[in-house]
Amino acid sequence: MSRREVFLSVVVAIRDAEPWIQKRLFELAAVLKPEFDYYEVVIVDNGSRDRTVELVAEVQKVEKNIQLYVLVRARTHEIALTAGLDHAIGDFTAVMDLVTDPPDRLPELVDRARAGVEIVYALPSARVRRQGTYNRLVGIFLSLMARINEIDVPRATSSYRLLSRTVVNYILESADRHRTLSIAPALSGYRYDTIEYDLRSDVAESGTGMARQALYAVHRALDLIFSSSVRPLRLITVFSLGICAIAVLYAVYVVIVLLFKENVASGWPSLSLQVSGLFFLVCIVLAAMSEYLLQVLETTNRRPIYHVARQSHSSTMDYRQDLNVVRPQDLEGARGGR
Repeated sequence: MSRREVFLSVVVAIRDAEPWIQKRLFELAAVLKPEFDYYEVVIVDNGSRDRTVELVAEVQKVEKNIQLYVLVRARTHEIALTAGLDHAIGDFTAVMDLVTDPPDRLPELVDRARAGVEIVYALPSARVRRQGTYNRLVGIFLSLMARINEIDVPRATSSYRLLSRTVVNYILESADRHRTLSIAPALSGYRYDTIEYDLRSDVAESGTGMARQALYAVHRALDLIFSSSVRPLRLITVFSLGICAIAVLYAVYVVIVLLFKENVASGWPSLSLQVSGLFFLVCIVLAAMSEYLLQVLETTNRRPIYHVARQSHSSTMDYRQDLNVVRPQDLEGARGGR
């Protein structure tokens, strides 16, 4: 299969993108049209409060194969991307950030996948070289996640990646796919390749503050740790048992002091130190249990993780005319051959 014959889906999640959305979509279309006969752009609007939806609708009138799904209310960025993956039907699906990721690397991503891998990660050059505190912390965290989950994952990943249909199906089978979306391709165990790229120079258009990004990164890191592996719970269990052992040893020490030393305040050692230690232990156990119980509740309540308020498509969708269509003459020819 040549590159032009590949059906490529491009999934993006946006919110309050009025200043730049039309420019980015025209740039994306300019890359896709000459390179692929069949493609689709799946846009998920994550509760925009400006004119983003109206501007996308204007682009749909002049550009082909653009789908828009508008969520009822804003959810996490990962849930919005999950909604896009749910509706993507391509042989390969590219996930990207229209603000930071250059679309001209999409053909190269597809070519790497056609060479025989299921996943292609695009790695930002600054993150590969560990430039800046944030990029160094990301590298350390990815190494930690790789060790906890015993997986092979690049140490400098970003949201820019290409996934085969097989990997997308694997991700969508998970009930908590929105929680583990960042490392879900690596959890699948399929072969991968990488390319290196430079982030766009005009990333300031996103309007997201550094403090907000840092808080969100911490939230996502904790979510990934607790949702992708049970090892943190096992570590807390071992730690709790260690605290219990120390408490028992301290209780033995208190008894020995009471037996062999005079003028010891009755009950003071056991009540003050043991009660504080046990309280500390209970707090840790409750914190861990609350994280896992939250995931159990989200899985068992069977409520959808997002709702699409409305959807729209470009005036022309090329692939609908050719894909999954059986022509009458084909059926007649098949009957005649029997």
